[in-house]
Amino acid sequence: MVARPAPGLGEYFLINLWWEGEVPSFFVMIKLEQKNCEHGRGVYTKEPFRLGDEILEFKGPAVTIEDLPRPYTAENDYYLQIGENLFLGPSGELDDYVNHSCEPNCGVKFNTDGIKLVAIAPIAAGHQITFDYSTTMHNFDWEMNCGCGSNTCRQQVKNFVELPAEIQARYIKLGIVPDFILKNLDRQFVNRL
Repeated sequence: MVARPAPGLGEYFLINLWWEGEVPSFFVMIKLEQKNCEHGRGVYTKEPFRLGDEILEFKGPAVTIEDLPRPYTAENDYYLQIGENLFLGPSGELDDYVNHSCEPNCGVKFNTDGIKLVAIAPIAAGHQITFDYSTTMHNFDWEMNCGCGSNTCRQQVKNFVELPAEIQARYIKLGIVPDFILKNLDRQFVNRL
């Protein structure tokens, strides 16, 4: 195996491993950065992303609902609900700093190869990446005041089932609602989509 830089990389760092002349299915490309923002810290693009591009992978230890910090507040909210009573804890990486928006440009997709943040709209360089926290919240006794500043701000971040039906339908059609939430929704509602 030989490590070689790939041509035409611009300003970001790329490690491309070549195995017997073929490019493997993995590489590391730094296209994001953490910056201070009005809500503390956020994740921003250094290069544009297209609709459907994978932005990052959520990492961290699996934590049961019983092991979440008490009291659970916006200040210690680095947990992503990944099952009925299961959460992904802080990783210490960029995924801990992705902020909420009621008009997100990303969504969380649960795949067999991990939990990924995916662009649900084109994202220009220099923009903050966000997702709607409600898309992964189910039967969780927590809510957060929202100050995302979007024109459609709901003022509160709550469980998915508390979203207006048209927003639920949009997120389901985008494929960014996990199975643990979908299986608990009214089947008639889901089948109408």
